Amino acid sequence: MTLKECYDMFGGDYEDVSRRLPSEKLIEKFFLKFQDDKSYENLQNALKEGDYEEAFRAAHTLKGVAQNLSFKNLGQSSSSLTEALRAKKEKPGQELVEKVAEDYEQVIKCIEQYKK
Repeated sequence: MTLKECYDMFGGDYEDVSRRLPSEKLIEKFFLKFQDDKSYENLQNALKEGDYEEAFRAAHTLKGVAQNLSFKNLGQSSSSLTEALRAKKEKPGQELVEKVAEDYEQVIKCIEQYKK
């Protein structure tokens, strides 16, 4: 499986990231490092604890990383969740949280397949 095939599989934009990161080696480096990013884990923990201010920060960070790597679906869903959490006072809709989880899992699944 190629990086481009991975991007196609999870709703990313390989052409966009290749304009931002000038070599496939560099794209691959950051693509594989995404798995180590703690933003999603921090988001889940903050939501469980009802800490919506921290959840906002984690969702905002996840959005930024996803957008920088041109993970379009994850970038869009985490952006929607970020906006829902912006008030930092109440729990966001479950459908937003589930969409981020679905998009995140798609990316992680592709990373695992790519590594094989």
